[in-house]
Amino acid sequence: MGLKELYELLKGIQANKAVKTKQLEDLQIKVKAATDEDLESLKSKVDALSDEIDGLITEETDVQGQIDEADESLKSLSKELEKAKQKEKGTKNMDYLKSKEAAIEYAKMLVDNQGKSNKDMQEQWSEHLKSKGVTGLDNLLPEPVLLAIQEEFKDYQGVLNHVTKDPRYSAKVVLQSVQNFAQGHKKGTTKKNANFAYTSFTINAATVYIKVDFDYADLKKDTTGRYFNYAMQQLAKGFIRAVERAIVIGDGLDAGADDKITEIKSIAEETEAKLFDTVEIDSDALVYTNEQIEAITAGIDKLYPLGDTILVTTKAVARKLKLAKDTDGKYLDPQPFAPISQTGNNILGYTVYVYDFMNGADNPIIAFADKAYALIGDSVAADKFDEYDVTVNKRDIELASVMGGRLAEYKSAIKFTEKI
Repeated sequence: MGLKELYELLKGIQANKAVKTKQLEDLQIKVKAATDEDLESLKSKVDALSDEIDGLITEETDVQGQIDEADESLKSLSKELEKAKQKEKGTKNMDYLKSKEAAIEYAKMLVDNQGKSNKDMQEQWSEHLKSKGVTGLDNLLPEPVLLAIQEEFKDYQGVLNHVTKDPRYSAKVVLQSVQNFAQGHKKGTTKKNANFAYTSFTINAATVYIKVDFDYADLKKDTTGRYFNYAMQQLAKGFIRAVERAIVIGDGLDAGADDKITEIKSIAEETEAKLFDTVEIDSDALVYTNEQIEAITAGIDKLYPLGDTILVTTKAVARKLKLAKDTDGKYLDPQPFAPISQTGNNILGYTVYVYDFMNGADNPIIAFADKAYALIGDSVAADKFDEYDVTVNKRDIELASVMGGRLAEYKSAIKFTEKI
């Protein structure tokens, strides 16, 4: 039924309902003044009219629902038509930038751009796009090249979803470890001061980068663009992995190493006692029982911030947690044999992430409160730079961000240590 017919049907139902409602009101007046002889007959009529009105209300609601649904469909269609009109001029443009041809031609241009600056390269690429009818777009890189980098960040699932992000390049954190309450006062007594115990520190930022150089011959042979796209994807993966590891256990380099990520302070290496606590656990046990689960629970209970808790561990420990049994030999986790995912697991009610860098780490499990770790500076979606070095016939491509981070809340992490 069309929208016009629905409105006409609704109008008729509402008119009929109004008539029946007036009749019911008249009958109800008669009921109040009726004799015992007429009362039973009038009540029957009242009941019948009430049933009719209820039926009309139901029908009215149903028709109104159909009208609302039709209205939403029309609104949605109108929006889609408007979008189509706006994009009609640039359809050809977007189709080209999404094509494999665009990625290949961009890679070839990188090869041929010997000795030219990145600015000259982009001007040349812009002229090429104009020849393909591509104009008026903010982003002129071919989508296959962009997606290789950006999809790694866009589709990301890991510990970086559980940190706070602050765009400042330096941030001061102040911790108050004494909780004060207001007090009552009796006339003639001396009022007591509140107590304060502050700990403050500053989180600074420094450059985190990953780069690769493409040999001229390698790029020349890459006629499909597959090698170039794969390298872009691996750059993004490598950048993310470095930040993840730096946050949880550190980058593994000595303090004086040239490549040390200096300003992302790891949870495992944290030395400010007010920020964390430690709990022993027998993680090497072949089968986990109440002993290990109670140790984890005791650790989580030491966290000061309330809310979700994030556990970071190895795949082996995650599986043993899933297969843990109670004293009766029953599995504690509702899905003990479910696959262990690289993108997050729900085990015994906790969000658990598995990373290969946790294999052999001093702490078999790291736990922290959701959003208690502060990451400052640039977002993890890094800036991209590329330049051609004619002296060595290579093109350097780099992802870089200026970042820093540290735990920023009182007793917001637990380092589980191996039970001796």
